[in-house]
Amino acid sequence: MHTTFSNPLISSGLCMSTARKQRLLSFFTLVLCLLGPSFEKPARAQAPEDKPDSPVPLVRPCVARSENLKTTRKVKTKEKTETNCNAFAPGCLEAKDSPLNIQEFFESYVRAQAWRFGEEKIVADGWVFVRYLDRDELLQFAKEGYFAGHVNWTEGKAVVLVATRELDDGYTRVEVSARVQGFGQNVDRFAPARDSWDLDSTGLLEKNLLTALEAHFKSLQSSPQN
Repeated sequence: MHTTFSNPLISSGLCMSTARKQRLLSFFTLVLCLLGPSFEKPARAQAPEDKPDSPVPLVRPCVARSENLKTTRKVKTKEKTETNCNAFAPGCLEAKDSPLNIQEFFESYVRAQAWRFGEEKIVADGWVFVRYLDRDELLQFAKEGYFAGHVNWTEGKAVVLVATRELDDGYTRVEVSARVQGFGQNVDRFAPARDSWDLDSTGLLEKNLLTALEAHFKSLQSSPQN
């Protein structure tokens, strides 16, 4: 019967070897944990940063409808001495709000101005009012055209239509058009008697109204959100 003797030196050497391996493994694990975040930083730095979404504009430009231009040409061929007010395409702007709120803005804005106005009317998809013009305002908002030098203007009036149409994307299309009528005396006393003439709009009155609407919405967008 053979008796096996264990060598205490060999046994202790094996135990020391195993313990040393475990210490080395723990050391490397600790090093990787400490250095891991530093290895990730360059990779994250190279990744493209997410850009914040640009805010949706509350107003945007649009092209006014000009269906009236074709009918205007036909009218002009019949009455060459007359100027049709529908020849001037209306101004256009699209705002991210309801038609009702936009019409209420215009009503409030017009009342806040030092204008002489009246004859207000609520129509389908719009609001109509008349602005009374003195001589200087008439020459500012209307084109004399053929009548320049033939009429001594005294005053006038502009019939303004604010038309609104709701779009599918939450915007409302706003078109502002004006028909201008001038009053005065004909220089040619042999000409047919009359005291009023239809004139083309210069577009300035329409532009002023749309500029006020645009400024209103831009102020809302620039104001801090609660």
